[in-house]
Amino acid sequence: MQMSDLVCGLTKAWQAQGLPESSKAVDVIIHSTGGLIVRDWLHTEFASKSRKPPINNLVMLAPANFGSPLAHKGRAFYGRVLKGIRAEKRFNTGTHILKALEMASEYSWDLADNDRFNNNLFSTTGVRTTVIVGNTGYKGISSIANEPGSDGTVYVATANMNCAKVEMSFPAGNRKPKVKAINESRGDVAFLLVDGANHSSVAHKDDNFPGNTQLIKDIVKALDISNTEGFEVWLAQCAKRTKKVMDINAEDSRDYKHGFQNTVFRVRDDQGFDVQDYVIEFYSNEQEGEDTLAEEFNRRAIRKVHAWGDNAAYRSFLININRLNEVMDKPDEILRISLSAVPDLDDEKNYVGYRTFGDRDIGELELTFDQVRQFFQPNRTLFVDITLTRQQKEGLFWIRNKQDVE
Repeated sequence: MQMSDLVCGLTKAWQAQGLPESSKAVDVIIHSTGGLIVRDWLHTEFASKSRKPPINNLVMLAPANFGSPLAHKGRAFYGRVLKGIRAEKRFNTGTHILKALEMASEYSWDLADNDRFNNNLFSTTGVRTTVIVGNTGYKGISSIANEPGSDGTVYVATANMNCAKVEMSFPAGNRKPKVKAINESRGDVAFLLVDGANHSSVAHKDDNFPGNTQLIKDIVKALDISNTEGFEVWLAQCAKRTKKVMDINAEDSRDYKHGFQNTVFRVRDDQGFDVQDYVIEFYSNEQEGEDTLAEEFNRRAIRKVHAWGDNAAYRSFLININRLNEVMDKPDEILRISLSAVPDLDDEKNYVGYRTFGDRDIGELELTFDQVRQFFQPNRTLFVDITLTRQQKEGLFWIRNKQDVE
């Protein structure tokens, strides 16, 4: 079963129930994986066909918009945590669905290209969308799933639909990479962080959650918006309340509720081939062994790295923004980003590959103090699209002279 099958299934179920198909006819609430399905459905059935969707207000409760840290752990693990350890009914999650839900999946990258950076239905006048997610993990046996920065199943950063993308290319030799301006996602999506809620309680599945009354009020309010002005006010209210939650937890020595960025790299070469064997390097001082910023960045700011199982060209770096701002707190500091990749053209066995290992082989992206704070932001996904220069040795192909043949 593929995500496209679920999209087709949703269309058939919608029609079978006789649900209205006229513009802005219904309000919709989804939970978890439902976010991806509805987004794909809206793009496939409406945006790509220049049709106006029937959804007016859309509320996403803990959506896995840009992946879940549980997906790559398998169907049994994901299903048991999502349905509950003591649930009698199993959660049916196909392998291809889990691959789409996995961190840094090609599916989530392509879907973002379609509905966050191109055709956009999510706006103050279109589908008015609100994402609500918690910042607390599970208790008891289910706590095995907890990851800092998550609600137990999805990261706060991957739930938020507001994202950004930057494209950069590394030319041959020690030259600065060509970097385009950071492209913010299109449209407007309200984002509300609920302190103390987990993946289950944010969907009102825990009668003991103390925030249930306010949660219901927020859901009803998000579903009751009837005009552009009302949604703009709601956007500001959600942003203000989310900032308050972030500020309260910023000084906590534990990093669970800190602000994280899901930084997704995709590396390809200029001929369109995926580069699956590479390492991203973060550093400051060019003299190897003396770079304390690099050591602190790698030790404190990088929380987790995950390569997508089907194609390691796609990788997620979960960055703790609170720790990053502590590590890089001097206005004159510069963070440099580069990479090394194989096949290495300097290896005598290789006739095709990349020159990235020598001091003069590849350039570096330099980020100033202010640029670091633009590049790395809490509670969002940043897609970083990197293009390497593919090179060939002279001995790869040659043409013999006529004299040599005779």
